[in-house]
Amino acid sequence: MTQQQFAELLDISIDFVSLIERGLNAPSFESIEAFSIILGIPVRDFFDFSADPTS
Repeated sequence: MTQQQFAELLDISIDFVSLIERGLNAPSFESIEAFSIILGIPVRDFFDFSADPTS
């Protein structure tokens, strides 16, 4: 999924998506919930830093 597609699904600007990806802005809890639904990822996974992403 491209940034543009993701932004359109969320009805937010592509600039905001870019800022979030680069860690320059933080999404609201409501946005995180929307990310979770669109991506099919439990909200808790956004905050679980214990897993090794390379495995």
